[in-house]
Amino acid sequence: MHQFTTHHAEFDGFSDFFDREVHPELVARDSVRAKAVRNGLLGGALTAVIILAVAATVYLKTSETGIGFMIGIGAFMAAYFVYHFITHDIREETKGRIVNAIVGYVGWRFTPDIESFDTSAFRDLFLIPKKVDRFSYEDSLAGEAHGAGFRSVEAHLEKESRNSKGNRTWRTVFRGQLMTLDFPTKTFGRTIVLRDKGWFNAKKQADMKRIGLVDPVFEKLFEAYGTDQVEGRVILDPAFMQKMVDLERAVAGKNIRFGFDQDTLFIAVETKDQFEAGSMFKSLTTPDRTQKILDEVGAVFDIVDMLLKREKRPSHPY
Repeated sequence: MHQFTTHHAEFDGFSDFFDREVHPELVARDSVRAKAVRNGLLGGALTAVIILAVAATVYLKTSETGIGFMIGIGAFMAAYFVYHFITHDIREETKGRIVNAIVGYVGWRFTPDIESFDTSAFRDLFLIPKKVDRFSYEDSLAGEAHGAGFRSVEAHLEKESRNSKGNRTWRTVFRGQLMTLDFPTKTFGRTIVLRDKGWFNAKKQADMKRIGLVDPVFEKLFEAYGTDQVEGRVILDPAFMQKMVDLERAVAGKNIRFGFDQDTLFIAVETKDQFEAGSMFKSLTTPDRTQKILDEVGAVFDIVDMLLKREKRPSHPY
């Protein structure tokens, strides 16, 4: 039996649970994975061969190396698409089995496909662009950790643009995690922390004024604004700022930014897809794929632990 690294007491006994409840299911489905990989490789190879044959025909008839080259690139892209299309079902099934096992163990809820998510507070706090023309959400994770409610979703936000001919293109303005988390004690104003823009830093953001951070290291990384300067400095102590940097690293993300409003902490961090099953070339029982997802889920506990271990602030910082 493999012993997973869990870091948090809430996951004690998970290795035994996984070995008893999940591992046998993965063993039983591993032959399906192997077959899907073989079919995917075969289908991708056949697709590439057909398109490359077309490219060769075009070149022989026209001697146009440019067209042949572009078709050749298209052949490899098509092969990649065919492989992923054929292995999609087993990949998503594996992801569902592992993620649901982990989050179910601690009483959380995982929803892979969601139609909507309220981003109004994220926009009001300048954590994502105000105007978004197209959006998609997936992989919602929700529950309670140490009595604090939270929800996290993966978001892909895009803006539309048109050229002089009216042709439409889409530009990604955010791809990553959006998270809301109950804050242990109520705040009296709004406080936001954005990435430092150097000479382009503003003195104000809406009704919020610039807050100087105590630690010069974080002052170089972030720019903070708030409606209550004293409260903002109390909230954004070096320990809290370090934990947010650690959270960014834990999810292999970048450009983390966050804000407080009333009793809620809003976090936006740019990441690649989370909770993915990993390569289908490896056995479904490979511990690494489960450990990766376990670490990503554990990152939620990291930030909740830090918040709840903070000394309780007075009813008002003055």
